[in-house]
Amino acid sequence: MLRTCVICCALGGVVALTIGCNNSKDTKPAPTKKDEAVTAYKTQLGVLEKQVDDLKAKADKALGEDKTKSDAKLKDASAKRDAAKKKLEELEKAAADKWEAVNKEANTALEDFKKAVKE
Repeated sequence: MLRTCVICCALGGVVALTIGCNNSKDTKPAPTKKDEAVTAYKTQLGVLEKQVDDLKAKADKALGEDKTKSDAKLKDASAKRDAAKKKLEELEKAAADKWEAVNKEANTALEDFKKAVKE
């Protein structure tokens, strides 16, 4: 009788563990708003990087006064790009409770970079 009781308890424990286990293979946590913001920021930064490359090519081909203007524009855009990259790094490292403030600063830096490229 004692043996039967022990076996039943053991089987009950195995069944409970089997039913209680999560067999889901998806172990990655859902992306947070911060992760989404970082991804979007990186995408926009990539697009603007291509525009800076176009500015550089244009500046290399320009002559005279146009060359001076193009070089100045390229220098300004490069400085704004560096500032935007720095803000991206800060956003990636920001704590969960403070990332929104850093995100606003990063968006401001990104907008400045956009203006520098388009002017």
